[in-house]
Amino acid sequence: MATLRKGDLAARVADKLGGPRSWGDGALNAVLDSVREALESGDRVVLTGFGSFESRQVKERQVRAIKGRQAGQRVTVPAHKRVGFTPGSDLAAAVRGKK
Repeated sequence: MATLRKGDLAARVADKLGGPRSWGDGALNAVLDSVREALESGDRVVLTGFGSFESRQVKERQVRAIKGRQAGQRVTVPAHKRVGFTPGSDLAAAVRGKK
């Protein structure tokens, strides 16, 4: 199993567009910037068939530390936001090998 990095993805986008690598870089950066800006402002991003991204609020909680000088003790993880991703039906089926 290989790791696909941003540059590799940009090259694939350029191939699909039938143009130079700079087109792929520009298109990929525009999409990623738009998704980031939407999530920063609290919007939900839905890419039909692929999935949806949203900013989720995580409550403060107590966890047991597993590393460091506090290992085994309870530490508090403060409330924070994180990005959540829910795969769409087409993506989920493709990963399962049913498409």
